[in-house]
Formats: sequence, structure tokens, C-alpha cells
Amino acid sequence: MRVINAIKKTFCFLIFSFFSFTATSQSLSVGLIDYPPHINFDEDISKSPLYQYINEMLKTQGFTVTFIKLPRKRASVELLKGRIDMLMPLPLNDENIKTLASPIFHSVPGLCFKKQNFIPILSATHRLNTLTIGVPDDISLVPALTDSTASLVYLKGKNATSRGMEMTQRGRFDAFYHPSPVTVYHRKNPLYKELACSYFHGYSTPIYIAVSPSLPSDVFAIINSAYQKTLKEQSYEYYFANRE
Repeated sequence: MRVINAIKKTFCFLIFSFFSFTATSQSLSVGLIDYPPHINFDEDISKSPLYQYINEMLKTQGFTVTFIKLPRKRASVELLKGRIDMLMPLPLNDENIKTLASPIFHSVPGLCFKKQNFIPILSATHRLNTLTIGVPDDISLVPALTDSTASLVYLKGKNATSRGMEMTQRGRFDAFYHPSPVTVYHRKNPLYKELACSYFHGYSTPIYIAVSPSLPSDVFAIINSAYQKTLKEQSYEYYFANRE
């Protein structure tokens, strides 16, 4: 009887191992949306920090991952039709889209100044009226800024945020608009110690990693569990700020 029970236990273990391996050794297709500096289509995508963070997480679970660059307007359609398994990064504007458990980061727009000219409270919008402010031309501005009489100078092309920082540091701008603090406060920005940034609180936008409704529930469970564990061990925002 003991021998039979031992055989049964071994058989169950092998079956469990087989299905676990099958679930975690399959291929995944992950759609990418251009979202500098986290995902930057203007450079080798393998250098983008969000790609590196998520790719490493998925690889440790045994997945073979194919990343696909997608236009912003088409990306959600591809996800909902099941043509891709995951999509990132994505502000959640559609409640029908399923996501991993927590936002990967929060986008909090604001203004950065030379430290000696710092304005800490952006809700006092009259303080903005006399300023010349550099803004990237490809991102939405908060109403608190567009409703002011500040002189807005639009920066076209790639590296708009970096050029805005440099021109503020040189005194060409009084301030520049950033879409999120992590675009400024990180080790690869040599100017961040000379700048001070304040935020338009109340405009924080959680940014998610979305998953297809066609993704099998057991595969989703594996990815979601690994994702939560990775965030707990080292958040993406911490990873971004401290990468070399």
C-alpha cells in the first residue's frame, strides 16, 4: 500500500511539474507604445528601461518573449482582439481592458526650475502668468498651465525634455514642463541636481501593463504573481532612477 501511495504521489508531482513547465515555457507577444524615456522608439528598444525591467521578469519565468512596436491608436485594438498578449505602457482609459495588479508607475506632470527660482505651489497659477515655459510638443498639458497667460515655447523632435532642462539651466526658459518626475530625477540626467521640480497635484495618472482577454488564466496568474513580487523587491520607479 505504501508503494502504491508513493507511486501516486510521484505521478501527481510529475503531472503538476509538466503543466507548470508548459504554462511557463510558452511564447508571449508584448506590444510596446512609444513613451519616452520608458519606451523610446528613437533608439535601440533593448536600451529602454521599461523593456529591460519587464523582459527580465518574464525571462525568469521561462517565457520566450517577442516585443512588437505599435502605433498608439492601434495598440489597444490589437490587444482586445488577442493579436498580442500584453501591452505597455498604458494609461487606463478603457475599463474593459484588463491589467496586471498594480500600475507600473505614476505620471505626475509638473514644472522644473533652476533651484533659486523654484515655485513650490503650482496651484497658485497667477505665479505662472509672467513665465516663459518650455513644453514638449507631443504631450498633453494640464488646464492649470494652458489657462494661465504663461508664454509657452513648444519643443519639437526627440529629446525635448532634455533640451528643456538645458535651456532652463541656462536661463533661456524660466521653467520647463515635464510629464512625470522620473523623466528628470535619475542618475543619467547630469542636470537634475541643479533643478527643482514641483507638481500639478491632482493630475497623477497611473500607468499600467495591460493583458489580452485571450490570455489563459493560468498564464496570467503566473505573470501577475511574478510582477507583484518584482515590484515588491524593487519598484520600477526605483529601478529607473538608479540605473547606470
